[in-house]
Formats: sequence, structure tokens, C-alpha cells
Amino acid sequence: MPADRLSVNPGPVRASGRFARVTARTTGWPVLWTALFVLLVVPTVSFLVLALSPRLFGQGTQWFTLSAFARAAQGATLRGMVDSVVVSTVAALSATAAATGLAWAMQRTELLGRRGWSIGIWAVLLMPSYMIAVGWQVVLGRGGVLAAMGLHSSGLDSLFFGPAGYVLVLAIKGVPFGYFATAGPLAALGRTHEQAARVHGSGPAGAAVVAARALLPALLSSVVIVFAESMSDFGTAAVIAPASNFPVATYNLYAALANYPANFPVAAAIGWMLVASVVLALAVQRRLVGGKSFAVAGGRARFSPPRKLPTVPAFAVASAVAAFFAASLAVPAAGALLTSLLPPFARPSLSDLSFTAYSGVLGGSGLAGPVVLSLRMALVNATATLFVAALVARRLSARRATAAGALLDSALLAAIALPAIVLAAGYIFAYNLPLVAALGVHLYGTLTLLGMAYMAVALPSTSRVLMGPMSQVQDTTVAAARVHGSGLVRAWTRGALPLVAPSLLWAWLYTFATTFLELPASEMLSPPGTKTVAVAIVQVFNKSDLIDGTALSVVALAMDVAVIVAVLVAYRLAAPRGWARVGARVL
Repeated sequence: MPADRLSVNPGPVRASGRFARVTARTTGWPVLWTALFVLLVVPTVSFLVLALSPRLFGQGTQWFTLSAFARAAQGATLRGMVDSVVVSTVAALSATAAATGLAWAMQRTELLGRRGWSIGIWAVLLMPSYMIAVGWQVVLGRGGVLAAMGLHSSGLDSLFFGPAGYVLVLAIKGVPFGYFATAGPLAALGRTHEQAARVHGSGPAGAAVVAARALLPALLSSVVIVFAESMSDFGTAAVIAPASNFPVATYNLYAALANYPANFPVAAAIGWMLVASVVLALAVQRRLVGGKSFAVAGGRARFSPPRKLPTVPAFAVASAVAAFFAASLAVPAAGALLTSLLPPFARPSLSDLSFTAYSGVLGGSGLAGPVVLSLRMALVNATATLFVAALVARRLSARRATAAGALLDSALLAAIALPAIVLAAGYIFAYNLPLVAALGVHLYGTLTLLGMAYMAVALPSTSRVLMGPMSQVQDTTVAAARVHGSGLVRAWTRGALPLVAPSLLWAWLYTFATTFLELPASEMLSPPGTKTVAVAIVQVFNKSDLIDGTALSVVALAMDVAVIVAVLVAYRLAAPRGWARVGARVL
């Protein structure tokens, strides 16, 4: 027998592989469920149950009561919920209409600068809503850009600090979600249905109706997603609500916890209402599309190439796309930059430009600390969340369906629908209970608890995003590396990591960007005497200090973009060349 065959001994490899699999099965699920229990279940369930049983948590004398809901269903609290539903509905419909038009322009026409507009969509997605609100505030508000030009209008100012301002910001923020929901189905639809409608005598409007019916699931998904995001949005409320007489649900929940003494039962009742609004929207969507067929793509379907529009329509479409990105990115960014460089109430002139505000932010004003703190927290959270999310996604993508996997999947879906402010409020309550302190767990008022909340907010969506790439990694890939003598960790890093590296990279970048500028958890859980960059920005603007606020906003965005660019460049230079040609990018 040849010597090379004598050297192969698959027995120990198979035995060690069985041991690794048994170890993963016996330890993996308990670890994951413990993490989810601590991060998601304990704070959320405790906070929501509080509305029904105050005595269970030492917040009242009744074991079961609906009094918190009765108090939440009256006065300013009820008005805030109604206001939230109205502006969220209008924003969802507006964002879906704009997103559908944007998707049509980018998928079905030879739009000039299409690659650049695609980057712009991601920029709007990563831009926090409070940043967009702040940008428009410094353009329209007192002491802002229009005021510096002598064009300030109290009418526009009051219009922004009301329903119109909410709808504007929430619709802008919702367009990327609507675009991603409709762009793929619109590209796959082709032109056969429109051509069939035209053959049967329908005009352009009739053909558009036929296409809209085929796209109904995507359109409804867009409406529901944007509605849920708008209902749970706290960043816009944090900027607009303090200066307006237009309360919304998320700000009322924050006020119930920020007041002294905190009204936990009413805040929990508002949390129930926020969750119920999202569940109701999902139920309406299921009712409208359930049992109906919308299949338009098949083996014979043809994907229509983008068509070249005549000069005048092409110019009109390009102008509309440019107008959207001007309203969502250019106007607020330029307004913030100019406001940070000009002295207050000065007439705009190049001689008036000054970097004094930036020297204050980066120097002795104490505003550099929040930037550094948020940077550290975002780096740690993005790395930790990516590791846990990859494990969860791998387990969810297993070929054999298990009851534990189905339960985990359902828990993550429910967590995605949970408003971030409700989750943050749950952390305030659950980890400040006397029982928790009696068990020797002293997390309340620490950066550790804030980091846990960051992970709880990011983990569900990151895990769902990584499910696709992780499901594409075949077990034989790792098994082949194991047969050749690699350990379990080495088999994954050498055999599977190259296949999912681009996806992991973009998931890390998205988690970092959203954590760095995260507001709800930061506002509610920052330890005393400590504040993140998002909290610092909102607090400075609430003091009507536009110059320092805009300077801090510009520095924070520049830092965010710089880290993203640096990581992308480092990956391009350090990663093996083959990694860029395998796997799929999920973001």
C-alpha cells in the first residue's frame, strides 16, 4: 500500500468532528438563549407586564389593572398617539410614492449618475432622522441660514415645528426602506404586463395601474415598514417636539420616564400602544394580500433593460431625483456646514467664515468627549454584535428545522418590530429593580448596560441580514477543511470566512454607523455625567446653540464617514484578492 495512503487517518478527525458538533449542540443553544433572554426578553417583557401588574414590580398596589391604559388613553398622551398614527401614515404613503418613483427611475431608465444616486440612498439610510431634522432646523430656524440671509420666515419656522416637519423628515428617512422593498420587484416585473395592457386599449395610466396591482405586495411592504419605522422614531421627536405644541407617542413615553417621579405604568401602556400599532399594520397587510397570487417572474420572464428617455422627460426625471437628494442630504448638510462657519445673525460673507466653533468642539468645550465615547462604543458593539449575529444566523440557516430554531426566528422577528425606545425603557426599568440589585447585578447607570442595549437594538436586524449569506455556506466546505487536519475554528476561518467576508464587512459597517449616532438608548441609558455624541447634539440644539450644535454634527458625521472609508480601504488592501470575488454583499 502506498505510503501516502498509510498516512491518512480519518478516524480521529471524524471523532473530533462529532465531539465538536455535540459540544456545539449542548452549549450553543443555551448560550444563545441566555444572551437573548438577558438582552431582549427580560427588559421588554418586564416593562410591558408592568402596565398590567404594577404590584408585581413594586410600582403600585394592584396585581392586575388596566388603569395605566385608561390614563394613557386621555389628554396629551392620547393626542400624541393619534398624532403619531396620522403623521406616520402620511409619511409612509409619501415615502412609498417617492421610493417607487425613484426605483422606477433607477431600475427602468438610463438615469444619469445612477451609481452615484445608489450611494446616496445608502447615505440617507445611514443618516439618523434627528440629523436630518437638525439640518432642516438650522436652515429654517431662527439664527439659521435663511435668517443669516435676511430671509427668515416665522411661517416656515412654525410649519416645520409641527405636523409638516414630522412628515417631511419621516418621509425622507423612509424612502430607502421603500426603495429596497420595491426596486427588486419592479426590475423583475418587466414590460410584458404594461405592453399587454396597452394592446388591450389602456393608456399610460391604465398600464401603470396594471403594474401597481402586480407590485401590490411590495408596495404594501413599503408602507408597513415605513409606518413602523415612523411610529417608533424618536430622533425626529427629540428635535421637533421640545419647540412645538405637537406631541407624539415616542416623546410622551420619554417624558413619562424623564419626569420625576417616573411614571413607569403609563410609559409601559404607551409601549403597548406602539407595539400594537405595528402589529395592526402587519395584520392589515396580510389581510390585503393573503390568498392572492402576484407571481409575475418565472423561467420565461424577461428582465427589461433600462430604456433611454427622450430629452425632456429624461431631464424631468433627473431633476426630480436630484431634488429628493437635495432635500434629504444636500440642503441639511449645507445648512449645517454654513451655520457652523458663520457667526450668529451675520449676513453671509466669505470674510465672516470662521472655524471657531470647531476649535471649541475639539478643544475646551467638552464636546470632544462624546465623540470619542461614541466611537469606542460603536467599535465594540459592531464587533460583538457581528460575532453573535453570525452565530445566530448560522443556526437559523440550518437545513434541519427545529422547534428551538423556529422559536428563535420568531423572537428575532418580534424584536425587529419592537420600537427601540420601548426596548430602552425596558432596560431602565428591568435593571433598576431591587430584585436585580439583590442578586448582585449592578448594571443600571453603567456603560455596560448601554452597550447591552446597543446590542439588543442591532442584533435582530443584523442576524436576519446575515441569514442569506450564512445559508449559502455548505457544510461540506467546513468538513473538507476538517478532513485535511484543520481544527473547527481554522476550518471556518480558512474554508467559510472567504465566502461570507464581504457580507460580514458590510454588516459590521452598518452596525457601526447606526450605533455611533444612535439616540433612543443613548438618551435614556447614558450614565450620569456621561453622554454620547447623539445626546450631546440634541442637548446643544435644545439650548438653541445652533453653531456648536451644527459643528458637533459635522464632526460626528465626518468621523462616521472616515471610519467607514478607512475600514473599506483597509479591507481592500489587507484582504486576499480572492475574497472580493466570492460571496455576496448583503448591504
